[in-house]
Amino acid sequence: MDRYGQQLVSGIMELHSRGILALNLKPCNFLVDNQNMAVVGEFGIPMLLGGIHSPFSEHPYWLGSPNYMAPEQWGANLRGPISFETDCWAFACSIIEMITGEMPWNHFSPQDIFDAVVIRHQKPLVPSGLPPAVDRVLKACFEYDYRSRPTFGEILHAFTK
Repeated sequence: MDRYGQQLVSGIMELHSRGILALNLKPCNFLVDNQNMAVVGEFGIPMLLGGIHSPFSEHPYWLGSPNYMAPEQWGANLRGPISFETDCWAFACSIIEMITGEMPWNHFSPQDIFDAVVIRHQKPLVPSGLPPAVDRVLKACFEYDYRSRPTFGEILHAFTK
């Protein structure tokens, strides 16, 4: 997991260095190539589409997949602008799913996820037993103020300890 985590973070950092936000990080968009290297696939598609119609009327658009979305992805100016730090939330959700085998907010409807994340400020649970640096950085990825989330450089550092 550490090696793949490092490779994924490096890929995300490369996207960010080119001004690309992924906005749809999730395990099914992480691939392993024929040299056993983890790569990020299907990036930036939500931004290109300009939003995906939501099934509930009070939130007409969203950018990403509900189970992995940061609070600010649920609508303009809800919790701050979309930024590189927005990708931290989905990255942490993805790592947790890859460790536990369970998708965050599994069995929740998009409206229930919105209520949990945006209204009640709930966060996905980080499983116990992780290396302390990884535990700390994953929990920090779930800060509600995007400015308090770690950079991907800090995430990479935690995965290399």
